[in-house]
Amino acid sequence: MDTLNRLVSAITRTVLKLVLIAAAAVFALSLILVALVSLVWVLLKALLTGRKPAFVTTFQRFNQARQQFKRGGFGAAGPSAAGGFGHAAPVADVVDVQAHEVRNDQALPYGSGTDKR
Repeated sequence: MDTLNRLVSAITRTVLKLVLIAAAAVFALSLILVALVSLVWVLLKALLTGRKPAFVTTFQRFNQARQQFKRGGFGAAGPSAAGGFGHAAPVADVVDVQAHEVRNDQALPYGSGTDKR
């Protein structure tokens, strides 16, 4: 009787292991399939609209920023970082104007003489 219990137990464990392995394989394959379908969808959408996918432009911007850091941009000291942001600021572009309030009393809903409460 003891050997029969061991045999049934061994068969049950083997079947359970096989079922779990099969379930894990189906799950992994479904994830791969969803990833591939998503990639194909994004690429087809990019081809039809003519716009690059967001992940491509994100990595391009990251690489541009990385190159600016390598060159000494974004606040690095030295002549290669003129202006602190990778470009030289024009010297004579300062414009000074007299500040004044612009009012249009006719556009106000409460009128020109009333108090705003």
